[in-house]
Amino acid sequence: MALLWLLSVFLLVPGTQGTEDGDMRLVNGASANEGRVEIFYRGRWGTVCDNLWNLLDAHVVCRALGYENATQALGRAAFGPGKGPIMLDEVECTGTESSLASCRSLGWMVSRCGHEKDAGVVCSNDTTGLHILDLSGELSDALGQIFDSQQGCDLFIQVTGQGYEDLSLCAHTLILRTNPEAQALWQVVGSSVIMRVDAECMPV
Repeated sequence: MALLWLLSVFLLVPGTQGTEDGDMRLVNGASANEGRVEIFYRGRWGTVCDNLWNLLDAHVVCRALGYENATQALGRAAFGPGKGPIMLDEVECTGTESSLASCRSLGWMVSRCGHEKDAGVVCSNDTTGLHILDLSGELSDALGQIFDSQQGCDLFIQVTGQGYEDLSLCAHTLILRTNPEAQALWQVVGSSVIMRVDAECMPV
């Protein structure tokens, strides 16, 4: 009998039927596309702290709610302070996750702030000017492809060696800055430099 009573109470609680951990909603906004961010976990809705809160995090929320992107990532309880637990803090998303629950954070219900720092968002369906670039896992390969393309250079290196025909290389100072041994090259003033090498180094 007690089990049936508990089940009936659960079904009468608004906003929890069919809700799963990681589901999100916007609360207290002037329109449906804005508000305080709340996320569901273990039968309860809670807020998100604004520590490290940015547009990438806001984009995850908006996209999960059916919008194209976020135009603002707001903090300091811009849509009023929430109640209950602060579910997530120090959220760090790449912008491609399906929920804030999939982003890096301190973990569920581990927080260093109060509701005066609840996070909020403003969502939009306007895609003008929206660009998300995530190369975090492929950056070295991407830089290699840029170099191999021999296009878009801001530095030209002429390599000369006795007994060999001169070589001309297209280079990028930004890529060279990642290599301490190339410091003398990327510090060169101007767009071209001549590099003389020993004959045996020319093939390299």
